[in-house]
Amino acid sequence: MAEEKKRYTAWIFALIFFAASISNSILFALLSPNLAAELDLSHHALGILGGYYFIAYSIGQLALGSLLGPISPRYLLGVSAIFAASGCAIFASSHSFGSALAGQLLIALGLSSSFLGVVYVIGRDLPSRFSLMVAISQGLSNFAAASLSLLFGVFDVEVSFREPYFAATLFLLCLAILLFLFIGSRQNSVNTIPTEKSSLAGKLKLCVKSRPFWLAFVFYSCLFGVIVAYLDLWDIQFQVAFFRKTPGESALFNTAASLGIIIGSFIVGAWSQHRGDYVIPARVFSFSAIIAVAILLSIHLPDFLTLAANFLLGFGLSSAILSLTIVQSELPKKVHAIASALIVTGGFILGGIIQTLIGLSLDQDIEFAYIRSLSDLLANFFDSVQQPTEGFYKYQAGFQLIGIIVIVGCISSLLLSSKKLLKRRSPKIGNS
Repeated sequence: MAEEKKRYTAWIFALIFFAASISNSILFALLSPNLAAELDLSHHALGILGGYYFIAYSIGQLALGSLLGPISPRYLLGVSAIFAASGCAIFASSHSFGSALAGQLLIALGLSSSFLGVVYVIGRDLPSRFSLMVAISQGLSNFAAASLSLLFGVFDVEVSFREPYFAATLFLLCLAILLFLFIGSRQNSVNTIPTEKSSLAGKLKLCVKSRPFWLAFVFYSCLFGVIVAYLDLWDIQFQVAFFRKTPGESALFNTAASLGIIIGSFIVGAWSQHRGDYVIPARVFSFSAIIAVAILLSIHLPDFLTLAANFLLGFGLSSAILSLTIVQSELPKKVHAIASALIVTGGFILGGIIQTLIGLSLDQDIEFAYIRSLSDLLANFFDSVQQPTEGFYKYQAGFQLIGIIVIVGCISSLLLSSKKLLKRRSPKIGNS
């Protein structure tokens, strides 16, 4: 009983760190209108701040994620939280684009170990429930972020970006102490079967040669990359810039997508665990994301239907988490850490690139006649559809890249092969 309590205590604090990472991304999106106004940032500059954050996050994640195991997670995650706190303090104090970017990069480095940290703890302590627990972790972390969005939306909160980031500094410093105390050490269990040691080059070679790895990489990169680009920046900016919504109203639209991820994560995780298979859930959910993207891209919806479409988009994108289940079931155990790090890194890098490209597209004022024509045709065909506005046409120009990425992700799910998930007993938690 005591061992079981230790397992879940370690998971809870790793989960809180991951939730802090997701909430920070949403916080940046929520505060981006104020940030742009206070620092006089263009769409392109704002896209760079968001995009470079996730590119730095990705690089840090790959570097730090591969160290989980060789370095005790209590030290790796604890020190990472301190770096993130330092970055929040710099960002909150910034008065120029350069200092804000420096703070963002330090926050990214600090938080980059959070997701793979919770994945590592689940794999170490709760491997028999891996698919379900990873999905639950994603759902609960997005619930924390959605609660933050809902708070901003319901109360129409409009504050300077500085105070929330100073508060985040204090929170992360306290969390660093808790991670040192409770996260546990490396796996050390009598139930653990010794595995053959392998060099980093050897592990990378196994990943590169694995077809399931590449399919998981593409699937996760595309779907999670869209989560990063859309929920963590551009959904808020689209609503404010092109649909004349207040930041509070925009937060509610963003919350709808976050709620879709939360509910979708629980359902896709439970469905995959129950089936002992990830293929059909991945295909069904990713196809639902395509439907949502097609609707949002081509039809100027009334507000209540926009909320529903955002929910459906988040619901479909939640299946990205199944990529880590593919790694656990298809690849040798000795490459799980590096394979997971590579896959998750791909998602953040692509999300950062999408954020930057959308910002550049909006500043260049590029129009796409074929989308405009389709929207006009649908508006004329369906009486209940709103006539598109110039703002909607500009929104489409930025949003279409998201549609292309989601389609690629769905195609990769069609190439997955069915394989029953492995059933393993939970080992004892790593000694402190």
